[in-house]
Amino acid sequence: MLKDFRPKELWIGLLPPSRALDSLIAEAHALGIKVVHHWEGDEFDMGGAKVDVLFPPREWPLGPQPKNNDSMVLQVSYGETSVLLEGDAEKAVEKRIASLHHPKADLLKVGHHGSATSTTPEILQSVKPSFAVISVGFRTSFGLPKLDVLQRLQSAGVHVYRTDLNGAVTFYLDGRSVTPWLSALQ
Repeated sequence: MLKDFRPKELWIGLLPPSRALDSLIAEAHALGIKVVHHWEGDEFDMGGAKVDVLFPPREWPLGPQPKNNDSMVLQVSYGETSVLLEGDAEKAVEKRIASLHHPKADLLKVGHHGSATSTTPEILQSVKPSFAVISVGFRTSFGLPKLDVLQRLQSAGVHVYRTDLNGAVTFYLDGRSVTPWLSALQ
């Protein structure tokens, strides 16, 4: 991905022991991509959008191997619109974010591919998204997204897009509204 897209920066938070992560960082350095650590509380501007890092805190304990809750969680705001990007965050991280940061967002990138370990009532009550996108493979052997997650989103009145059913989904945030756009592969 780094070779294909050539980002200027690779953002990382926690660094659990992982050969894959070590290889990724080494590849970034070899390609001249700046590796930047971000922590909870960091705020910065990116092309007119404001990025808030909501997780991880510097003191978050690392396990002996990578876990879903090692994910960085970002809120990106542009004008009056915003998106919450959860990565693979699960219940413990969602509850922390909801209680400490109280994020509101028009769009929620559902955590952990719609697994039952994410998209808690607490995060939905805080975020109050109009839209959600679930990044999930077609007919995954894990049975994702889970029915209870889809029901929670439906009960909250959230319009859900899924990559397994909708293909690539792009959301445009113009500062006043959020507009979904589906790829032509439908």
